Amino acid sequence: MNENTAAAEGASYPPRGKAWLSAGIIFVLTAIALADRMAISMLIGPIKEEFGLGDFQASLLIGLAFTLFYVIFLLPIGAAADKFSRAKVLGICLFIWSITTVACGFATGFISLFILRMLMGAGEAGIGPCSHGIIGASFPRKELSKPLALQGIGFQVGPAVGVAAAGAILAAGAAGAFDSIPLLRDLAPWRVAFVLIGLPGLLALLLVPLLHDPDRTRQAMAATSNEPKASLTPFYRENRLLVTLMLFGSGISAMAAGVVTGWVPEYLQRSLGVSPAEAGSMLGIIMLTTAFAGQGTYSIIVDWFAARGSLDAPLRVGLLPTALSIPLAWLAFSAEGSTAFYALLFAFALLIAPFNAINNTVAQMIAPPALRSRVSALFIFSISILGFALGPALVGWLSEYVFGEERLGEAMRLVATAAMVVTFLLFVLARKPLLQTMQAKGSA
Repeated sequence: MNENTAAAEGASYPPRGKAWLSAGIIFVLTAIALADRMAISMLIGPIKEEFGLGDFQASLLIGLAFTLFYVIFLLPIGAAADKFSRAKVLGICLFIWSITTVACGFATGFISLFILRMLMGAGEAGIGPCSHGIIGASFPRKELSKPLALQGIGFQVGPAVGVAAAGAILAAGAAGAFDSIPLLRDLAPWRVAFVLIGLPGLLALLLVPLLHDPDRTRQAMAATSNEPKASLTPFYRENRLLVTLMLFGSGISAMAAGVVTGWVPEYLQRSLGVSPAEAGSMLGIIMLTTAFAGQGTYSIIVDWFAARGSLDAPLRVGLLPTALSIPLAWLAFSAEGSTAFYALLFAFALLIAPFNAINNTVAQMIAPPALRSRVSALFIFSISILGFALGPALVGWLSEYVFGEERLGEAMRLVATAAMVVTFLLFVLARKPLLQTMQAKGSA
């Protein structure tokens, strides 16, 4: 980075209040996105019953259907966000995923619901690249951990709110709460849940104009820079080892979150005999609490180490919770009874909570300014394919074809534990190349 580029980048940061307003809005939009995405995990029981599906088909609706278009559109949306207005691109995506969430309530069968989940995924492909690019352009590198942790909290608050709301709506529907409401009274409770959970996203469109939009800044930086046009290919070649390790680390670490958000609601109801309302509320409380406690604590510690010159602080701090999560993954899904399971799940969720912040912070630390959205898209691509498509699908396949559907917990335990072991090894291997990359940036 030459002196003109560095000066342009430094001058581009908005006032602190504007930066944190943008971070707060991104937190809200992220939570809405994940609530829309993961509410289906609480609704999959009645969907299976109405459409006559097995666990494997159900896992496709939870993971593959959404992820298919999500990953296809990630890089094109990332490129559009880097070239045009990130805020405007995000607003278009927000409208698409919200309206298709509402439409899921009117699906006529497996195929139509599968297609609607695909379209929802296409819209939500914009939340990561656009929001990470906005945050990266709003805060200096040494201050990235807290705003990215706040967004990471949104990634956990969203599923918590989604499953809690879906559970409450199922219970309310069973009690006849919607019988006197036009349109809703003709819908099954799981359909009402999709409609009501999708509506807040349409209202949130009013927040998009308040985001910091660095479009003009990027154009000014391009005009003052003597560097060649930013491209992913030379960036990857220059950082091949680090990017490869972090891409696999981010995707495999997300498998644990995919197991929790994708299958825990069904596991509580099927294996532990918990009601939908209790499953939704308890999982919601656990995920909300651990999101704030886990990512909040992580970001404070990372900033403490970074302020003292630790160039690999995101991975250095993240190794301990990753190591501790391995035995807890095994113990949590071996618990007998809901009380023991809730306690172990809380501990496990607390330890895996920082993964979003770890991966996103590293991505924005190493990404050139003009590539922020596209580098973020690469990480999210891996997270989506490995974590939220392969992870839930693997659990569903093991449950239906290997262990038997009555032994769902064994499939969850195997996938979650193996994912944590591999993640720990990848993070250990990534520390040295991260140090080398950040030292090179410091020298430049």
